[in-house]
Amino acid sequence: MKVLYTGLLVTGLLILTGCNVSTTGGTPGGGTFKLKGPETSTTVKHGETKTVEITASEDKNFKEDVALTAKVDKPDEGIKAELKPTTIKGSDPKKAELSITVGDKAKEGEYVITVTGKPTKGDPTSVDVKVKVPEKK
Repeated sequence: MKVLYTGLLVTGLLILTGCNVSTTGGTPGGGTFKLKGPETSTTVKHGETKTVEITASEDKNFKEDVALTAKVDKPDEGIKAELKPTTIKGSDPKKAELSITVGDKAKEGEYVITVTGKPTKGDPTSVDVKVKVPEKK
């Protein structure tokens, strides 16, 4: 019974804390990859820019270049997202930097930036990066 309770506790903690990992992209038989971003919201104040890391994990059979794009859920709200590099080469380190800039006119609240990775061949995958804009002071 003790083991059952411990197992349920661990499962509950994993569900609560979560892991910000995308679904699998790539091609069946040709290798797959996943994108990972920050697990919690990134707070960015008005007039500020913060950078977070996006990483790609892939299985040993995945050799494709992956084109990255970033889309803000409310693009007219004064939030900008920029990725560097915009392509992860098959031979390069598997990470990119997402710069998030919050303009002076951005409204307080939560925003989502969807980072999508599209391989040369195969299916794309996406990961959501949550951004919190605090009250302007």
